Formats: sequence, C-alpha cells, structure tokens
Amino acid sequence: MHSLIRAEAAKADHDRRLSPAVVAALVEAGATRMLAPASLGGGEVDLPSWVVAIEDLARADGSAGWTAMTTSATSSLAWYLPPDTATEVFGSPKSVIAGTAAPVGVVVAADGGHHVTGRWGWGSAVPLCDWVVGGAMTPDGPRLMIFPSADVTVHDTWHATGLRATQSHEWEVADAFVPARRQVWPPALRVPGPLPAFPFFAFLAVGVAAVALGIAARSVEEVEALAVTKTPQHGRGLLAEEADAQRDLGTAEARLSAARAFLRAEVAARWAAAVAGTPSTPQDRARLRLACSHAAAEASSITRLAFDVGGGTSVFESSPLQRCLRDAQVAAQHAMVSRRLFETYGKVKLGVPTDTTRL
Repeated sequence: MHSLIRAEAAKADHDRRLSPAVVAALVEAGATRMLAPASLGGGEVDLPSWVVAIEDLARADGSAGWTAMTTSATSSLAWYLPPDTATEVFGSPKSVIAGTAAPVGVVVAADGGHHVTGRWGWGSAVPLCDWVVGGAMTPDGPRLMIFPSADVTVHDTWHATGLRATQSHEWEVADAFVPARRQVWPPALRVPGPLPAFPFFAFLAVGVAAVALGIAARSVEEVEALAVTKTPQHGRGLLAEEADAQRDLGTAEARLSAARAFLRAEVAARWAAAVAGTPSTPQDRARLRLACSHAAAEASSITRLAFDVGGGTSVFESSPLQRCLRDAQVAAQHAMVSRRLFETYGKVKLGVPTDTTRL
C-alpha cells in the first residue's frame, strides 16, 4: 500500500484528490477505521501504535496520511454510540466516516431528534464518506450530528497550497433530520475502555502532529537521496560533500527525532493513564497538546530546511521536497496544533486562569 501511495502522490496533488486505487487500498487495509472497536470490524488500535501508523502513511504522502488520520479519528465515535446506531453506521466493513466538529449547524427540535441546517468548512475526506459528522449547538449543548452521505452536498472549495488531495471542501446539509440516537457529544459521556478515556479533543491534535512528522521525515529522506547524486552549480563535488549540507541534515534529523520523541512520550503517558483508568489533569492534557503543536511547528521548519538544502532542484513540481514543504505548512496551520497552545500550556503551568475545557 505504501509503495502505491508514493507512486501516485504527485498525481494526487495535481488532481486534488486521491486516486480510487489509493482510497480502496486505505479502506481495504483498515486505515480508515483504525480507532473503531474490533467488534465492528475496526482496528481498535492503541493510540501509541496509531501515531506510528499515521506517520508512516504520511511519509508516503501527506494527503493520504491525512485522509487516514481524519477518517480513523472519526471512527472512534463508534465507542460512544448506542449499539444499534454503531452497527448502522459502522456495520459495513467498508463504511467511511469523517466531518467537521465545529458546532455551526442550526437545529430545530422535532419529534425524536432535530432538523439540522448548516455549512461547514475543512471537511477533509467528506467526498469519500458513507456518513458525515457535523457539529451543531442544541438547547442542551453542542452535539455531533451524524448524517448519511445522501443528505450532504459538497462544494468544491479546497483550492489550497498543500494537502491538496485531502478534499477538505466545504459541505452542507439543509433541513436534514437527525434522530437522537445519531447525536453524540463524547466529552460529556463516560464509556468504559481506554480509548474513550483518552482526552477526546486530543485525538485530532495528535493525528495532525503525526501527519506533520511523517511529512518532515519524508523531506529529510528526500534530501538525503538528493545529496548523494547532485552536484550543485559551481560546486566542486557532490552536495553530500558540502559542510553546510551535512550540518543542515544533522540539524534536521536531530529536530525531527526530538519532536517525535516528545510527542510519542506524551501519547504513551496519556495512553497508560487511560488504560489504568487514571483521569488526566489539565496539566497532563496541556502538555500533550504542547507536544502536538511543537511537532507541527518543527515539521514545518524542518521541511523548509530540507527544501533550502535541495537548492534549485526543490522548486520543480517533479521534486517531492516542494510538496513536503507545502503540505507541512498547511498541516501546521490547523487550529488543533495552533501556536496558541504554547500560551495555553504556559498559563496552565504557571497557574494563570484559562479555559481548559477543549484540551
């Protein structure tokens, strides 16, 4: 699967969508349902293993890794649904689900549920989905509404500089009825099991960080391969023989390894606590989110460094280095890994009052 993803990455970037073959490979491999329960055909993967799997897929192609990340993260909703609804949504082994959690939907109460109208952005992988999740605010608080894809209209708005094949378009529903059994707000529920005990809002942040690290790892790999074949213009030998390139490559590898280690250590600690049934503190969650934001910021910087080492070769569409740079920068712009999380961590660490409900 990884070799197929690599082979088709440039075309996917050009076409602004993953090929049917890549999508089919992701679904067949279970990459879109990694966090769903095994009883529903999901992978029921532990979070430390999930981070490794997502980084590996993103190393093959950022958009493919992102698609696997957002769909498999959303598949975790299966843990929170009533059994009949979970079977309805996830019963088919090829069922794919994704969406947008922002509670922008407008609801009107109806017998047995709500009619929902709204238009959401950042709908990564929604065109590939059988079911789509959209956040809405009800009189009782926020809810994640689960719509069948037949209720969803996708608008071709994802004309972005990076992660171009994620199809993160805007999408909408108009007066779609959602029964109460297909409405959920995971942070308000207490469901047995380690995965539901993991901080819910951190799923996406951890996934974005893992994608960013995979892209950065690919950029380092690409510049290593380039350095042993390229003789720079006006150079006296191979790029690999230049001290600046050697120094920059060492710096890139050190920063990548450090960011990866920080993220994986925090995920492992929070996962161990979830397995043990130990509630996480605001300090725990803030440090996890700090690791996520740090990973994304470092990935963007590392890919820039690799791009610079590649010199003029990097600017051509045929070079994966330019795609890595664009993909990593777009990933780092995601709100879940915003640099504001550095400030949030500082406030929590120093005891300064701040909102920690979405950590």
